[in-house]
Formats: sequence, C-alpha cells, structure tokens
Amino acid sequence: MSAKTLPRSTRGRAPIAGAVILGLIAVTFGLRYWLVWRTWVSTDDAFIEARVVQISPSIAGRAATVHVSENQEVQAGAALVDIDPRDAEAALAQSRAALRLAEAEIDAARATLEAARTTTAAGVDEAGAGLEAARAKLTEAAAQQDAAASESGQAASDLARYRQLSDRAISDQQRESAESKARTAQARLEAARTNVSAAHAAVSAATGRLAAAEAAPHQVAVREADLARAEAAAARARAAVDAATLELSYTHIVAPEGGRITRKNVQPGNYVQKGQILMALLPAERWVVANFKETQLDGVVPGAVAEVRVDAYPEAIFRARVQSVQAGSGSRFSLLPPENATGNYVKVVQRVPVKIVFDEQPDAARYLLGAGMSVVPSVKVR
Repeated sequence: MSAKTLPRSTRGRAPIAGAVILGLIAVTFGLRYWLVWRTWVSTDDAFIEARVVQISPSIAGRAATVHVSENQEVQAGAALVDIDPRDAEAALAQSRAALRLAEAEIDAARATLEAARTTTAAGVDEAGAGLEAARAKLTEAAAQQDAAASESGQAASDLARYRQLSDRAISDQQRESAESKARTAQARLEAARTNVSAAHAAVSAATGRLAAAEAAPHQVAVREADLARAEAAAARARAAVDAATLELSYTHIVAPEGGRITRKNVQPGNYVQKGQILMALLPAERWVVANFKETQLDGVVPGAVAEVRVDAYPEAIFRARVQSVQAGSGSRFSLLPPENATGNYVKVVQRVPVKIVFDEQPDAARYLLGAGMSVVPSVKVR
C-alpha cells in the first residue's frame, strides 16, 4: 500500500516509529559505551618495552671474527665475537712460567728448612757430647799434671839430697841417675801442663760450638720465613695465572642469554676498546609501559585484567594484566623535575607509568613486537 493510499490518520506514524527505533538503538549503544567506559580505562600513551643487553668486550683488541649479523636470533652461549687472542695467550704463558719458578723456589726453601731442622737437632746433641768429652779430658789432664808435679817434686828432692852427700857416700852413677830422673820428671810435668792448657782450649771450643748449635733455631726461623715468602710469591703467581686465563676467556664473547641481535656496529678487523658497545641483545620477553593519567588510576592495581592492541597489528587483541604501578609520576623522575614551589602554579594532570605484562608472550614468528612500538592498552577497573 503506497503512502497515497494510507489513511490520513496513519501517514505521520511511520517517521515517528523510525525515529523511536533509531533512538532506542542510540540509547542502547550509548548505555553500552557508558558501561564499558565505567569499567575500562585506556590510553594511547603506551609503548612496548624490552630489556636491552649491551654487548661490550672486557679487553681491548682486534676483532678477528664476528659470528652474527643484524637482527639474527641467537641462543644463550652462542658465539658473538672473537678477539685476536695472541696477546692474551702470550701473557698466560708468561704467568705460567712465573708460577713454575715460584713453585721451584718453594721446593728449595722447604728442603733448606728441613735440613736446618735436622742439623739443629743433631748439632745440639753433638755439641753437648763434645763439651762433656772435652771436660773429661781436662779432668784427666789435670790429674796427670798433679801426678807429674808430684813425681817432679820427688825427683828434685832426691837430686838435692844426693848432691849434699859426699863423693864417697854416693857414686857418680847414682848421682847421674837422680839427675836424669829429675829432668824426666820435669819434662813430664811440662808436658802435663801443656795437655791441661790444650784441654782448657778444647773445653772453650766445645762451649762455643754448643752455643752456636743452641742458636741454630734462629736459623730455622729464618728458613721458615724464607719458605713463607716463597709460598706467598707462588700464590701471587697463581693469581696472575688465573687473571691471565680470565683475560684469555674474554677474547671469546658469547651471548649471555637468548634473544635478537640489534644495532651491530662491529666488523672483522675493527680494533675495539674495553667497554665499547659492539651490539645490543634483546631477549624475547616483552611488556608494556602505559602512561595513564592520574585521574584514571582508580582501580588500576597489580593483578587487574588488561587488553593490549598493537598499532602494527590492529586485528589482534593480547590478554595481559597489570604487574605494578610506579610510585610517582613520570615528570618527578625526569632529568629536570618541576619545582612547583616557585613561580606561578598551573595544575597539569600528571601521567603515571604502569607496567603491563602479557599473560602469554606473543608468538615472535607472527607478531614482531619491537621495543618502542605504539600500543593501546585497556585495563578493567570495575
């Protein structure tokens, strides 16, 4: 039935019904948007973040081999760069030779110490026995001297008595015999006196040897100090070997963990300095740093459910959750934080960084999420 054939009473109802339907649809979508707006907050001031591991050498040298290329995926422990090891190998050989010399000096010092200890113990015993023997000889020589003195005195008395007798009372032979006995006795006395002097000298010498032997422990202490010095030198040489071995290991640079190589700026033949950044390694873990307005933070708490849309992949929605909220606005930790206590104050809504982590790391083969890429996260707050 055309509009021309409709009754006059029904001609104005069709536009009214259409307007009502459109109004209901608008109210429905508005209510839904209002409900969503009340339960979710989002921001476009958000970016993908990742850990950036700077790869740099611990020693200076010439890069002999570069094993990786830009944007290459590597596993933990994979070879990255080899630095010419010849200088480090020479230093290691030199330190090992110094260690062998130090160990030989330890052996020599230990042998000298053992000999000093053995000589000291035997020397004291021997010197003591020698002193006792010298004293015994002195006693014997003194006794012989006393006997010779007595004999000499008796012979001298007999000779004096014979000389007082007349030639008729004693024969010439008896007188000559007495004179001979007196001379012999005197000679024995002189010999005994010489023996006593020699015995005294022997006792003095034995006493000196005993004193020297008893002072030998000081030599043992000196030898012990020599051994300690040799052991310290060996320890220093051993530490030098360890350091040289470590330096040699630094010539082989490996990946500390798995990830993707970026910003590679080293080529074979380049001379690299200690601490120079050769490349960056980005591990597979990714997260989002979203800078929400401070007026949006009500309900943004650790554990809150979140959704992340990546500008590069608008059709994909990644499930995530809030891990933490920074204890301060971004401007407070900037290089030049604002000083609100001076000048005119204009209130500006601050933004607070919120860390959002994925429930499951996105498939790297399908979604290449690089650090710094723009995202739009939404957090369920009610």
